[in-house]
Amino acid sequence: MITTSLLAALLAASPPVAPAGTTVATPATKSSSASTSASTKPATATATSAARLPLKDVVERIQKRYDGAKDFRARFTQTLTNTAFGRKSSSSGEVLLKKPGRMRWNYAQPEPKMYLADGNTLWLYEPEDKQAFKQDLKSSQLPAALAFLTGQGKLAAEFDITSWKNPSPTMPAAYGTPRDYVLALAPKAPQAQVKSILFVVDAATFDVRETVIFDQQGNVNDLTFSELRFNTAIADATFHWAPPAGVRLIDTAKLGK
Repeated sequence: MITTSLLAALLAASPPVAPAGTTVATPATKSSSASTSASTKPATATATSAARLPLKDVVERIQKRYDGAKDFRARFTQTLTNTAFGRKSSSSGEVLLKKPGRMRWNYAQPEPKMYLADGNTLWLYEPEDKQAFKQDLKSSQLPAALAFLTGQGKLAAEFDITSWKNPSPTMPAAYGTPRDYVLALAPKAPQAQVKSILFVVDAATFDVRETVIFDQQGNVNDLTFSELRFNTAIADATFHWAPPAGVRLIDTAKLGK
């Protein structure tokens, strides 16, 4: 049976399983790691190893950066690692987010698809398969990892945060560069789809350039962002959508009934 949560599918590192006769898009969002300047004035910080900020200050500056953004857009690339089967898959596209709680993930590769949340409904649209899934969001909150990017979450309230240490000091860092801040976030409240998260943070702008989500089975959802832009006045119409004529509509609330 298909998972009844499209939010879980968006966060999961392994694809949901569809019932016979349907196809469900694998969650995808990984983006390239370089970030560009945003229209809001970036926070300033010295990024040399001799002048690293305390963890508390880093978290506060990240929070301030995203609290001050009315909207956000970037190119993304995602790599999903399924440890049980030893498989990796990659996808890419563009993500757009706007307060309050609206987001749109447009996937271009390897095939087009879209996740869209308008504040009330979460949609998954697969144009090549001519089908769309919908889930009611009125009684469900965006997971903290997504809510933060839309300006709704508070990192310190939702997560226990530590500075991530490279497991092997003699090897190149697995995530980020020596200049970056890499934070390890553990949800304070247990989450079925998320065991822990890494944030790779630009030390000059405090943009989150990469998120790495680890699930309870050890699978990894690694998303990197490039061409980050804030406060570009994304039109509200971007987050309004209805299934085109001829598209099969599947309401996840009715699956299994």
